[in-house]
Amino acid sequence: MPFTDRAAARELTDEVDSMDEAVRLLRAQIILSNKCLEKIKALKEVLQAENKGANIVAAVQSLEPALLELGKLERNKRDFLHRQQVKDMHTCIRRMPRSKEWEILMHLFHRTQEFEESLKQEIAAAQLLLERGKQYVDYHINVMTRTVASDTYTQEAAESEGRRGVRMFDSSI
Repeated sequence: MPFTDRAAARELTDEVDSMDEAVRLLRAQIILSNKCLEKIKALKEVLQAENKGANIVAAVQSLEPALLELGKLERNKRDFLHRQQVKDMHTCIRRMPRSKEWEILMHLFHRTQEFEESLKQEIAAAQLLLERGKQYVDYHINVMTRTVASDTYTQEAAESEGRRGVRMFDSSI
């Protein structure tokens, strides 16, 4: 009987440890997601307000460390899920015994889902702003050079021959 009690105690300790680690991972994810969300919103504001490349570069550079930390956290989370032998956090949480800590874990999980959705929306908005900025630049290149920039500066155009042949002694070069 003592062997069974030790095995049960070890199993309970493992469950508590895995629950504590899941709580730690989800809390860290919420903090980092919030930091990334703030940085992406700041980037979006810079994209909307200015056309100065230096300020945009600074906003992107301030976002990079948070994204790197989020990447490290994702690796830790993936390792945790691998040790738990599950494919995602929701499955891991569902397998844990119901308790007050489990309710906290579920609340944290739902908060991370909300942050992920907010991040997706903000990233989509920033991508749209970047695309519009690219279209703006293409338009002005078209006006200045009297060419079609979208055809000139695409990968297909680089692989194909130019729109008109260039002669060796062409006066327009």
